Amino acid sequence: MALPDGQLDLFLSDVELSLSAYGRDQVVVVWPRGADLLVSSLAHAAAGTPVAGSGRRPPEPALATRLAERFAVRLGAPVTAAWRALAGQPGGGRTPEVVYRTEWDTLLLTVRGALQLGVGPFDVDVHIRLPAGRERTGPLSLRLRTGEAVYAPRGFMCEMSAAAAPTLLLELTLTGTG
Repeated sequence: MALPDGQLDLFLSDVELSLSAYGRDQVVVVWPRGADLLVSSLAHAAAGTPVAGSGRRPPEPALATRLAERFAVRLGAPVTAAWRALAGQPGGGRTPEVVYRTEWDTLLLTVRGALQLGVGPFDVDVHIRLPAGRERTGPLSLRLRTGEAVYAPRGFMCEMSAAAAPTLLLELTLTGTG
């Protein structure tokens, strides 16, 4: 199913609005307009997407790549798209399946399934004074369902767990940040 550029722009304009309202130096939860149609199209394109070690083909990258390219044009900086897959654990176990530090500002979009996302600053120096009116962020524990997105700034830790079934996320990395 072809998704018009206008639908991608609708989604991205809400992401941009959230980032401009809350700033790009903290975790931002985004419920963008157009997410349902975008996620449905991405899930359709990613049908049969393997979980780690299954040996099956990765999803067709066209829609994810288009989204990253349109985001890059809007931001005026490079954006890449990649998939993250969680196999899921019986009963949605709390043992983290994925733990990593964001090397660049990152937008995670849940395409299929649900998971628990722990996100917070890595190695925060509590002695650094923040600008007036700003509070130190995290760590936060968020339950992400299909269609929900979270923005994590560069240098934040992301810990993904509690996926009871195979879960697929699209990761848009803003490589021009930092």
